[in-house]
Amino acid sequence: VSTQSTGAQDQVNMTNDTLASASCFKKRKLCELGTGEMVHIVNYTADPDKVEEFELVVQNVAHCFYSLKCGVTDVRVCHPRCGQVCFVITLLSPEDLEHFVQGPQRQAEKALGGLVMEDKPNFSASGCLMPSAHSLDTLTSWLIDNVKGTSHMCHDVHKVQKEIAKWYPRPCEYQKYVHWNPENASQYTRNLIYGNENMDVILMCWPAHSVSSIHDHDQSSCWVKHVEGEVVEVQYGVPQLCKLFIESEMKNPTGAKGRCGKLKMITETTLTDQTVTDAYANNDIALHRVCNRTDKPAYTLHVYAPPLDKIKIFDDENNLVHVHVTSKEPYCSKGGMVDSRHVDVDVWNNELMRCGCD
Repeated sequence: VSTQSTGAQDQVNMTNDTLASASCFKKRKLCELGTGEMVHIVNYTADPDKVEEFELVVQNVAHCFYSLKCGVTDVRVCHPRCGQVCFVITLLSPEDLEHFVQGPQRQAEKALGGLVMEDKPNFSASGCLMPSAHSLDTLTSWLIDNVKGTSHMCHDVHKVQKEIAKWYPRPCEYQKYVHWNPENASQYTRNLIYGNENMDVILMCWPAHSVSSIHDHDQSSCWVKHVEGEVVEVQYGVPQLCKLFIESEMKNPTGAKGRCGKLKMITETTLTDQTVTDAYANNDIALHRVCNRTDKPAYTLHVYAPPLDKIKIFDDENNLVHVHVTSKEPYCSKGGMVDSRHVDVDVWNNELMRCGCD
């Protein structure tokens, strides 16, 4: 009896090793993007002289496994040839996996006793069901195909948010976009990963205790995805704007200044490794600011669609507002490369073209 249960006992030990490994691997979080299910694979090969008896028992075992319901989400049985079988069982949790190994698998191995080579599985493995997770490249490709339009009203916000949440950030992918301001180490930086007429994908780098202004997003959607470290997104209700500012903005869309009503905070969300959801804002929802309240740097991925040309910046202490032209603010880097030019020639020349200058 002890030899017949060797395979199951080995699998119990392997399951414990898997759980310990998963605990050590927790920081990576890849499987946490999925359902939490466990996949268990176990393969048996018949003794060459007992193939017919093996096949009959395997047929009965497979029938029993297919009938399992409690804690089981899927059963597959691969039958490569007579005398060999591979069971692929998907279970809800590590605890269900352990119960399966100690229960149905052990019972199956008892029935297979004397019929399989060495009286144990010749192969077994267990692990998390890997989710369909994006790399940075596949996420960018998906965004290119699906994020289009001239305002946030063109977007399926929840669909895009769900897809962005599938990105599993790996330092080897985003590290080349991490650049800091050499002239002001306390200032956060904007690093362009990809941009077209429909969107900008930006890695924001937040030094310790850095904070953005309170701002709106004009006609754009703004999705924020946690990458590393810890940041806090604070959302504020959109205040009333005085008539003088509105008139000024109509005359001077890129330089208006004026007063606004008192800002009221709506929500405050901390984004960390353990955050289930990320952030989203547009002008129909709220203004926001992002801040790093820790002693360590942090990184977030922002998708602005369409790209931000201008924003309104709000002073919550003095109830003031002014329009800020973001297109005049150069990125710290583009495509991972730092722009070493001290003057943004492209912006200047584009403005000359709009003015009709030669």
